[in-house]
Amino acid sequence: MMKSDREINATEKLLDIIRGKKVSGGFGGEKTNDVIKVKRKRPSLTVFRFKPFESKVTIGVDIGYQDLLMVKIQEIADKQWKLLDYRSVPLPKASAGSFEFTGFIKSELNKFCGTSKRLKIWSLIPASKVDVRFIKIPKVPKKQVENAVYWTVKKEVTFEDSETILDFDVQGDINELGVQKTSVMVYTTPRSEVQAVQDLFSDAGYQLAGITIAPFAIQNLFRTGWVPVVGDVTASLYIGRDWTRIDLYSKGSLILTRGIKAGLSSMVEALIESHTEKKRRSPADRASATETDRGLTTEQAHKLLLSLNPNAPPLTREDFGHELKEEEIFSMVLPALERLVRQVERTFANVGAERVGKIYIAGVIDGYRPLVDYIGDQLGIESGIMDPLSPDHPSVYDIAPPTSLSERVAFAPAVGLALSDNERTPNVTFTYKAKEKLVRTVRVNRIIMLGILFFILVGTSVFYWQVHLADQKKATYEGLRKELDRYNPRIDKNFILQIATKVKEEQRITRNYSERYLGMAVISELSALTPSHIRLLKMRTDLTPVTAPKNPEAAPRKEGDKEAGRTSRHLEIEGVVLGERGRLESLLSSYVLKLQSSPLFKETRVQSSNVEAYQVTRGQNEVLRFSLSIKML
Repeated sequence: MMKSDREINATEKLLDIIRGKKVSGGFGGEKTNDVIKVKRKRPSLTVFRFKPFESKVTIGVDIGYQDLLMVKIQEIADKQWKLLDYRSVPLPKASAGSFEFTGFIKSELNKFCGTSKRLKIWSLIPASKVDVRFIKIPKVPKKQVENAVYWTVKKEVTFEDSETILDFDVQGDINELGVQKTSVMVYTTPRSEVQAVQDLFSDAGYQLAGITIAPFAIQNLFRTGWVPVVGDVTASLYIGRDWTRIDLYSKGSLILTRGIKAGLSSMVEALIESHTEKKRRSPADRASATETDRGLTTEQAHKLLLSLNPNAPPLTREDFGHELKEEEIFSMVLPALERLVRQVERTFANVGAERVGKIYIAGVIDGYRPLVDYIGDQLGIESGIMDPLSPDHPSVYDIAPPTSLSERVAFAPAVGLALSDNERTPNVTFTYKAKEKLVRTVRVNRIIMLGILFFILVGTSVFYWQVHLADQKKATYEGLRKELDRYNPRIDKNFILQIATKVKEEQRITRNYSERYLGMAVISELSALTPSHIRLLKMRTDLTPVTAPKNPEAAPRKEGDKEAGRTSRHLEIEGVVLGERGRLESLLSSYVLKLQSSPLFKETRVQSSNVEAYQVTRGQNEVLRFSLSIKML
């Protein structure tokens, strides 16, 4: 069948757009054969973390057309996650923004989140509300990137700064005709759309940690390794009711996103056209047809198409087309499916079809394997179904996933949301300006922390210098005294008193310095003597000098306190010893010997030591919990 001139012209126009500088509708990008060297180095948004066993839990909330989808994921280690829970709830008939709808969201979040307050919640805004572009700017210093991106976007898109959120992500450097440029992914979002989502959750009693779009949520699946990346470029194809979205990812980073005005409705139209054409070509059917079965309604065609999904209820004898086989129904929608594949091919031309390693397919009838295989065969690449909650997934082990493949596929955006983090996920509520402000704050905090550490080091050094000086004074005094005893010189009483007063004054100064810096010296000494396999949990100390009573006979002397009347300080520490069960006691003994060898501690006693279960990383391990009593000089 020959294509009409209208169809040919439309195809050529689309090809011209692909060959040109940009794709209309805000979903395209520029055609280039340049290879982008992606740089994913990002500044750390944390300063010092003193809670090594603390893990964060993130909840992804996807408010779809028919269902509320929620997923809870815990990051248990670096690049290791664990599925904690999931839930799918049909949406009420109440309109979004109404009191009933807000109450529904609040009720379901309360059930799903529980009483924990340390949860991070991410949600979506429709991708159609976000204009994503891929631009090139001249190679400029880092401080000038913001202005270069802003004015480049201003040339292509008309928007009001007060009504629009602008954010971008530098993807890497490219060489275009011998000129060094920088590739940047940039997107704009109406503030009203973001505010509406924030208000919904705020009215429900929850503050959102982030808001993004579905392509970036799917990007998280690739960046975290939750879904494997195949080849240089991985494609994601979502077939919706009235539209289809094709996203391309290079090594986990979105490089192109495009909306296609073809989806399930196009296949429904193809079914109706095929049925009409069949009736027109069959005089027997026309003669036997009644007024009620001459035409196939949209509702009937929609139900017939959904019957291809293995999880859909079977057609009854009252349903139109119940006698048709799957192959017959599928053949009737092939024209629409073929047009969709051609659109995908044209999208692949932007990056080079040979670079696309695999395409993941999702949508209303994603569970129908012949459709998935047909798309892959037509494109000449591997095709599959994005199944983020597969029972075989290494992060899904403590909770049973849905048995239905279609239901598991529907959770893909919610799972991606639950894997969100400001360091890898574009967040319309945490743009580049907020990131720069946070980086400056982190730098200031680091400088302050380094300053504190410096003063602690200086104080410790001064303390040890004063101790050394005091030892030298004592040695000098002892030498002089021995010299006096040797020669037995005749010295008057006043001279001796003067010498004694001078020595006492020097001792008083030395003692004041030692008292001032003793606390820092104790902390520094414990930090230096404590090995990595010993974790200190508590520390109690009394650095107050204890002097002898004025009446020694009236003061009871404690048993074993041979040095009563002298300055005495006390330190108690609690901690745990990590390691093999058989070596715990020896490791503790070695630690006690280290403490006893310190010039600050004169006596170390083990008050208690017990083997206990302790939470370490992913499992229960046995540790030796101990308590030490230390006497200080």
